[in-house]
Amino acid sequence: MEPLKNHVARPVVEMLGEHFEREAPDFVAEQFVRRVMDELPALELKDRINLIAVELRRHLDDDYVPALGHVVAVATSGVEGFAAWPLCSFVELFGVDHPNESLAAMEHLTQRMSCEFAIRPFLDHHLNQTIAQLEAWTDHPDAAVRRLVSEGTRPRLPWGPRVEALTKNPDIGLALIERLRFDVSDDVRRSVANHLNDIAKEYPERVVEVARRWKAEGVSSSLISHALRTLVKKGDRGALAVLGFTTEAAVAVDRFDVVPSEIRLGSTIELIAELRSTGPDAQRLVVDFVVHHPSGSGKVSTKVFKWATIGLESGETAELKKQRKIANMSTRTYQLGFHEIELQVAGLTVGRSGFDLIG
Repeated sequence: MEPLKNHVARPVVEMLGEHFEREAPDFVAEQFVRRVMDELPALELKDRINLIAVELRRHLDDDYVPALGHVVAVATSGVEGFAAWPLCSFVELFGVDHPNESLAAMEHLTQRMSCEFAIRPFLDHHLNQTIAQLEAWTDHPDAAVRRLVSEGTRPRLPWGPRVEALTKNPDIGLALIERLRFDVSDDVRRSVANHLNDIAKEYPERVVEVARRWKAEGVSSSLISHALRTLVKKGDRGALAVLGFTTEAAVAVDRFDVVPSEIRLGSTIELIAELRSTGPDAQRLVVDFVVHHPSGSGKVSTKVFKWATIGLESGETAELKKQRKIANMSTRTYQLGFHEIELQVAGLTVGRSGFDLIG
């Protein structure tokens, strides 16, 4: 898979140079491209984006407001995607002293590439004004602008700096996503779910309360399920109950094995579980598995993986099988040694097995 940073390379820089040279009379594309390309190849994605934004600032008007006008004009001329990201970063890095003009610009920029990162400094330094603008955007005709309302205020936005006000007071974000819970856009509703899932990591009871009310109001089940995914993995009984799952599982584990029990990196394991209902009533159960990963420092980290949701009548047995390839990824480097795997039903550990990773 091609690294994301390769999407921001010489062709993008040259294209931006051409656009700005046409838009801003004093902009010299050749100088801009040369300065960017002197440093860009050695940088990772976000640093490439910021480098381009910095050089745009260097080559445009000294006054931020007319320079911003050129940035918006280039964005609305058809630049989008990764090429538009430095335009959003331009506002993020240099616009915080001009909130009126910068927020107005974001309405246009975010329709080309999300301004979810760009809006974070404004939430830090101009909270009330920014929230007021976001409230107004909840009725915007463009879904990308409405999505910015939810995504830009996520307490744990991936790659985004934390905004203390949002972390300390989840009601700020909740008041905004409340307006978007029935949005017609799948992208907006998914952002709302991700926002609620962020809040759940700090305020689980508050999120369960909101999810229960939203369910009664007819909010889509897929949104609520996605919003509660972290709590479900943790076995939160309130979240399980909202989604209609059994919270007190009555099951016997007749088998839980990992085969083979000894593998080399790049091989595939199979998890096999046989569960038998021991209760008098039908049950709807969430089944997960938890992998304990040894690290190079000797510590162990755990990660919960989804397996299945099953229905069991009284006395009924279910056999589950799951294959998983054990290979290094960008987010995980496997260490040699024993990897314990727990079988988890309704958030509780009901079985243990594992495998040895050998060299």
